[in-house]
Amino acid sequence: MSNNAFLQWSILALLAVVFFTLVDPFMYWMPDMAQMAALTVAAALLAVFAGFILAEKAGDERETQHRMRAGRAAFLAGITCLTFALLYQGFTHSLDPWIPLTLCAMLLAKLATRSYSESAN
Repeated sequence: MSNNAFLQWSILALLAVVFFTLVDPFMYWMPDMAQMAALTVAAALLAVFAGFILAEKAGDERETQHRMRAGRAAFLAGITCLTFALLYQGFTHSLDPWIPLTLCAMLLAKLATRSYSESAN
């Protein structure tokens, strides 16, 4: 495992721990407002770091193809999870407005990028 891959998996594991602590599904601890704010800021900074700053560099066509497949798989996983969340919350009548907003933003970004790419060629 290369050093960059180890760093990426470490950041992902740390992000999972922070998200799990933030969500606290088993109601193990009851943090006060300052702890929740600190966890939320840490989760947001880690997510931005993992998503935008920690970017790998593609060298040849094969590596570019791997990046494109990873991006497509991540997009499809995000759409799937958000769609299931939309269905679940819709049936329980407790719909969080960020779920459909995020779905629309993802689809709008995909359509805008495809339209731009096709018009540039």
